[in-house]
Amino acid sequence: MAVRQVKQQSLVQKAADELARLIGDGEWPVGTKIPNEQDLSTLLGVGRSTGREAVRALIASGQLYSHQGSGTYVMSSTPVTELERELKRSDRREVYEVRRLLEVEAGRLAAMRRTSADVDLLRAALEARENASTPTEFVDADMELHRAVVNAAHNSVLSMVFDSFIETLRNSALDVITDVTARNPQSIDDEAAAHRDLVEAIVAGDADAASAATRRNMDGLD
Repeated sequence: MAVRQVKQQSLVQKAADELARLIGDGEWPVGTKIPNEQDLSTLLGVGRSTGREAVRALIASGQLYSHQGSGTYVMSSTPVTELERELKRSDRREVYEVRRLLEVEAGRLAAMRRTSADVDLLRAALEARENASTPTEFVDADMELHRAVVNAAHNSVLSMVFDSFIETLRNSALDVITDVTARNPQSIDDEAAAHRDLVEAIVAGDADAASAATRRNMDGLD
């Protein structure tokens, strides 16, 4: 039997873990510039080379990004998966094609599996979406409504995949809404009606109607 000896965690890894903890605890929120190399190394109690490698490790994990001539900034409060990195690099059209496939099935399953608690969450999310007073509030409420639909499908893998899309969707949603509205002002009313139809179809347990309403929602983003 070939067994490899367990090695003690390196100082670089310990420094990276502490840096990740500080970011995760909110010491440096997303978008914040972290201390320079010298100050950071002093803060962590390590040499500059160790601090530099720890920062590189978090850049590789997607939590930090370096802007040449400006410094290093927090990109995410948690490590970013390869899927999330690919989503950030992907064409918006490709992301929405996958989202359409995922959400149409989610709507169908939600109509078949929703609970009374799901119904309450869906109606509350729809109300928040319709009462949003700013573009940011609208986008946040819209994301929460779609997440509530996906969660009502009661498929943990589906929910996990959708959650990996959330940040990418939120970042592009305002541009999408502005663009679509400029081309077709009526689309806002049509989209609101489609979302109401989706929620009511799920509440009624009508899987076909839920799928159809989701397709209408996605068509409005084309």
